[in-house]
Amino acid sequence: MAADHYEVLGVERDAGPDEIKKAYRRLARELHPDVNPSPEAAERFKLVTHAYDVLSDPKQREQYDLGPQAGPFGGAQGFGGFEDIFSTFFGGGGGGRGPKSRRERGQDALLRVEIDLADVVFGAHRDLEVDTAVVCDRCGGSCCEPGTHPVTCDICGGSGSIQR
Repeated sequence: MAADHYEVLGVERDAGPDEIKKAYRRLARELHPDVNPSPEAAERFKLVTHAYDVLSDPKQREQYDLGPQAGPFGGAQGFGGFEDIFSTFFGGGGGGRGPKSRRERGQDALLRVEIDLADVVFGAHRDLEVDTAVVCDRCGGSCCEPGTHPVTCDICGGSGSIQR
């Protein structure tokens, strides 16, 4: 059984972001391999860092707090019903709107960001600007001829496919 992230950081379940950050910083100063070279401290530092990564991100923390029921076959990230099951095995299937290509994940982007060791240990915030798509000059990304606008299909509801 994996360690409880709240116990690892020594905070209550209702701890706020500042309290979580303070607990992480205190433990990081104590357990960082540059300060404490023991193998036990290195392993504990990894646990502390992982716990902080999860609890400091609101989405990850919410998912963690929901527990295992939110995993692959239940909860928010599970199947949403028969439409999702059919689309998993047979493709298509209705549901989402827009072209299928817009729902598919793109290629990973590789960015190089240089940070100081102090920022690694104590945390830092960096704003990154990433160009994820090149917009068409002609349509401006609307997929429509100039002077027109998109209209949702009455038959497929904009999904691009019909399930019968």
